[in-house]
Amino acid sequence: MKSPPLPSLRSLPAVAALTAALVSACGGRVPAMGPDRASGQSGLMGGTFAGKNKCDPKSHDRPFVIEWDATDMSQFEAVSANDIVFVKYEGCDLKVIDSCRNDSIRGQLGSYRAVDWTSGSVERIDIRDEGELYAKLPLGASTLAPRVSGGETFAMEYFVAGTRTATRPSQHRGDIAKMRGCAGVTHFVYAYNLGAFALGSTKRREGEVQVSAGAIGGGASSKFASSAEKKGGKLDACRGDSATEVAGCKTPIRLTLRPIEDGASDDTLAGSAAESPEAKNLAGKIQRERTASDQADQLLESANEKALHKDGAGCMSDLDAHDKLAGASAKLSTTPGAKAAYARVRCLMLTGKCDAGRELSRKNLEKMGSPAKSIDMMVESEVVSSCTNESAMKPRELLIRAVKQLRDGSYATEKGDPKACRAAYDTIQKLKGSVDLRGGDPDLLMLPTTLAERAHECFARAGDCAGAARVYREQSRRKVDEAAARAAVASRHPECK
Repeated sequence: MKSPPLPSLRSLPAVAALTAALVSACGGRVPAMGPDRASGQSGLMGGTFAGKNKCDPKSHDRPFVIEWDATDMSQFEAVSANDIVFVKYEGCDLKVIDSCRNDSIRGQLGSYRAVDWTSGSVERIDIRDEGELYAKLPLGASTLAPRVSGGETFAMEYFVAGTRTATRPSQHRGDIAKMRGCAGVTHFVYAYNLGAFALGSTKRREGEVQVSAGAIGGGASSKFASSAEKKGGKLDACRGDSATEVAGCKTPIRLTLRPIEDGASDDTLAGSAAESPEAKNLAGKIQRERTASDQADQLLESANEKALHKDGAGCMSDLDAHDKLAGASAKLSTTPGAKAAYARVRCLMLTGKCDAGRELSRKNLEKMGSPAKSIDMMVESEVVSSCTNESAMKPRELLIRAVKQLRDGSYATEKGDPKACRAAYDTIQKLKGSVDLRGGDPDLLMLPTTLAERAHECFARAGDCAGAARVYREQSRRKVDEAAARAAVASRHPECK
């Protein structure tokens, strides 16, 4: 028995109309078609399940990051160099939460392994409608969707040169909840591909297809559009023998995301569980102690770095955290002679706790067996260089600091601050008659020479020529008038002529 012939294409509208009439007669409703969009695509997609869930992160856990600019890329690379990257991924928007890490303990929640390089090849994806856009390039929907609706199609070529994978397969809310700056985190980057990509568009215009330069191999028409499209890295660089060495083929182009799991990680639970007679948690204990020791070392390193940059509060915070992990009292920063105690001296000074810093410094040096006279000089030197609370400094210490500032300003190669020169000069004038200049400090021993030969230089190099002439006249060993003082300064500093 032969099947009845299928309706021809010309008869389909009539069939559709008849079907609608039958459904209506039976009490049903046919959804309104609505107007077609400019591209000629139907407007029905938005009402479908696929349309309503087109930006569901559960369906797009390996997005291309074509929308990142140089700033975004730099931020990602800076975080991923030492830590796991956490993100907020909602709808078609992905944001790196760079505050979700501990700057003092690199890799606290894991890090990324070395790149696993591959031979690679150029791959291509085509975007012909919104469905393909949301399925293949969801993070580009906000900027590309209007263009796709307007009739443009896109082609992207990409090359994956290698992959970096996280050292931990999962991340847990119980762990990240202990860290500040993790609010809003939904996923973490488990892995990311390195390479390059180029995105080009095609658009029908007056019966012909124009192809942008980004769509390599398009060639649908001899009349190509020359406008540049989105690019990341350089595809040509990925084809060379040195692809793994050149920056052009090391751009992060695609992420593998995993959602944050509830609870705490097994490692955290094992490390915090109570010990049993059977020593079931021995491995967790050893790992916990080893991790704590490593973290303590990193905290001490971080404290020293912050002290170097005059961040006293940050330094003290790191040292306090270090002491909680250090375990043995001999390693505490509060224990005289301990390695961390020398960092604590400077950090105490930087936070204005100069008396406490002076005391700990003396105890450190005594622990080393330093001679009493040397101890006095070294403690004095530490106070002069680091104390930020001048009310806690002795007159001698203030005088030494002022002489150093005036001398350093006189040798400055860049324009200094005339106010700093004036403050140092005034302090010297105020204290030089009441402080015993003896005691071995070279700056105090050279004070007369510094005032006579270097003081006016500090003002001149700071751009205060009038102040330089005035100080020159005040400190000159012979009597000179104002005109002679100005001439003397100008002869050494042409900018004061």
